[in-house]
Amino acid sequence: MKNIYKFLFTLIISGIFINSCVDKETGFGSITTKPDPNATYYVQFINASKTMETGVTESGSLVDATSAVAVSLMGIPQTSAITVNLTPDAANTLTSTMYTLSANSITIPAGSTSGSVTFSTVTSKMPVGQTLKFALNMSAGDHNSPSATGTKLTYNVKRIDFCPLASGTASLVGSWTGKDAGYNSSLIKTVLKGTDLTVSGMNVGFINDFWGEDITSGGSFTMTVKGNGTVDIPRQAIFTTVYKGAYSDYEIKGSGKWENCGSKPVMTITYDIFYVGDAKGLADQYASYLNNIPYLTAIITLN
Repeated sequence: MKNIYKFLFTLIISGIFINSCVDKETGFGSITTKPDPNATYYVQFINASKTMETGVTESGSLVDATSAVAVSLMGIPQTSAITVNLTPDAANTLTSTMYTLSANSITIPAGSTSGSVTFSTVTSKMPVGQTLKFALNMSAGDHNSPSATGTKLTYNVKRIDFCPLASGTASLVGSWTGKDAGYNSSLIKTVLKGTDLTVSGMNVGFINDFWGEDITSGGSFTMTVKGNGTVDIPRQAIFTTVYKGAYSDYEIKGSGKWENCGSKPVMTITYDIFYVGDAKGLADQYASYLNNIPYLTAIITLN
C-alpha cells in the first residue's frame, strides 16, 4: 500500500513539473515566433560618436578611414523589414565629395535586430591636418529613439599631416640647409642611389669643432627613404679623421622623418657617430656636454 501511495505521489509531482515546462515553452514561443505587431519598439544608432583619422601605407598610399554606420532595434524583432533613412546634417564640414556612404538608408531585415551601411572617407579630397565634422540624422518614423543622441551620429574625421612625395625619393634630391648637431650647415647634399639617397656633408661641424678632428676621407652614407614619411640610416662607415697624426674611422646610425606639406621638403634626423665596433656613440657617451641629450639632431630644408 505504501508503495502505491509513493507511485501516485511521484506521478502527481511529475505531472505538475511537465505541465509547468509545457506552459513556459508555449509562452516563450508565442513571444518569439509570433510577435505582437503592435508592440512598442524604437531604433537608434550604435556607436554614434567616433573620432577617426586617415592613414598612409609604407609605400606612401593614402588609407581611407572607414566605419560601419549601424542601427539597433530596441524591442521585439518584427515580422516585416524596417527601413531607416539617413540624412547628412546641414552643418557638416566634411563635404559630400570627401566621403561615401554605401547607401542612404539602412534596412533591418524581418526577425533581425540591427542593420548597417559603410562610411568611408575620400582622403585625397580632404584638407591636410584639419579635423572635420560628419553627422547623420536618422528617421524611422514613429519609431525613432526617444533620445536625441540616439538619432544623431557624429564623427570627427582628420586627414593626417602627410603629403606624399610627387616623384618619390627623387623629390628629396638636392642641397639642404639648416641645423645639424647644433651647427649651421649648408654642406648637406643628397643624390639618388636606386630608391635610396646618398647623403654627404652631415656632421662636419660637430666632428671638426666639438670633437676637434679633421676629416681626411669619406663623408657620405646611404639613407633609406620610405613612402610613409620615415627615413632610416643603417649603421655604416661615414668618414676617417686625423688628430695629432692619429687616424680614426667612424660609423653613423640613425633614423628620422621627412615632411612635404610645406613649401619645401623638411627632414628631421636623429643619429649618432660611433668609433668602429663601439656599442655607444659619441653623443651617448658625452651627453653631459650636450645638454644631457644622448643623440644628435639634424633639421634641414631642401633648397
